[in-house]
Amino acid sequence: MRIPSSNVPIFPLSTVLFPGGLLSLKIFETRYLDMVSNCLKENVPFGVCLLVDGQEVGVAARCYQMGTLAKIVNWDQVEGGVLMIDVVGCQRFKILESDVSPQQLISATIQVLPEPLSVPVPDELVELTEMLKAVITKLQPGAKLGDEQLDDANWVGCRLTEVLPLDGVIRQRLLEIDDAVERLKMLSDLFTQH
Repeated sequence: MRIPSSNVPIFPLSTVLFPGGLLSLKIFETRYLDMVSNCLKENVPFGVCLLVDGQEVGVAARCYQMGTLAKIVNWDQVEGGVLMIDVVGCQRFKILESDVSPQQLISATIQVLPEPLSVPVPDELVELTEMLKAVITKLQPGAKLGDEQLDDANWVGCRLTEVLPLDGVIRQRLLEIDDAVERLKMLSDLFTQH
């Protein structure tokens, strides 16, 4: 997959996508059908950013400046010209500047951000790993979880943020954290506040 730094289409959504995360989307607006077609043809990702205000449909909405590149891994056309796609989150990025086309599609010049270093989950935060294991086992019985994944602070933090019932703004703040252990500490703090 080629990752361009300019003219990257941006899809403002009411959810936050994390690197390694999966997201299923229903595409029906012409601007996004064209976007998906172009991304598949050119083998490039599009950006997913959380809405600041506005809606997913209609006029281009305002979105946060940091998001995650999304690679299309599966697609299927259903009745009425609706496209169902599955994407996987790749790298985080920051929008440097953006433009809106007459069709209300946002395109941006982006800076791809480095992923946090792979570091083990600190002993004092290992209960978060246990919590994640319990949630995944409940949601996906029979899911195979490797020790390597469960000891990776970045992987654990991203997956926990996806499955917990958190407000979108909190998810966004967690996405913006560059340090994997700091993300886990913030998640731990969220539990002690409730």
